[in-house]
Amino acid sequence: VYVEKRDCFSCHHQALTVMALGRAKLSGYKVQADGVSTQSQFTLEYFHDRMKRLIKGEGVPGGPYSAGYALTGLSAAGEPGGDTIKALVEYLLKTQHKDGGWRIHTHRPPLEDSHLTATALAIRGLVGFADAADGNESMDRALAWLKKAEPKSTEDRVFKLLGLHWGNGGAAKASAAKALMEMQRDDHGWGQLPNMKSDAYATGQALFTLREIGFLKVDSPHYRLGSKWLIDHQDADGSWHVKTRSKP
Repeated sequence: VYVEKRDCFSCHHQALTVMALGRAKLSGYKVQADGVSTQSQFTLEYFHDRMKRLIKGEGVPGGPYSAGYALTGLSAAGEPGGDTIKALVEYLLKTQHKDGGWRIHTHRPPLEDSHLTATALAIRGLVGFADAADGNESMDRALAWLKKAEPKSTEDRVFKLLGLHWGNGGAAKASAAKALMEMQRDDHGWGQLPNMKSDAYATGQALFTLREIGFLKVDSPHYRLGSKWLIDHQDADGSWHVKTRSKP
């Protein structure tokens, strides 16, 4: 429905949807292939129209965060590359800061509010599609920035860990994983911020990430109890409600 009524790329409609469908397929669920291809084609067409601006480091309303999510989604869909993807990679190379990180341009927490998220997604985009000649030096600077970055939220901690995992950040990954796991509450969930109650957004992303990098197994006590928190707080319609804290 979104692709029929809107003409702008959306991280949660295109990229995250394709990533979730790809993960579901790997887990043995039946996934409609045309749903993935429709979202990928929409993404490619949207950025194809902006190629001349992309190679100058311009033309992405959501900044490096959106470009990183676009490349991450296209990678999850199995896209092989091409001129549009090369332009997105060039955009990331052009917009990297001298300190090695990328910056978030919009602030709509919890999904869209973290420099660490923007940097981790850029790393994932470069890992998937950048040539070694272009990507290695950029990656080294990004990992150095990420290792020094001080997380303030669960979103920060999650994407610091994912960025180190995607970029092969070495020993720093283990300490980041331990720090994230230690944020699990007595109720076995995670909160977005230290002063917020546990919720499905923070709990789900923490469990996914710790499992994804191999730090927790599904039968470990931390994972089982965290999963139980999610099940116990699921709404009758199958969804989880997370109260917004974004201020448009």
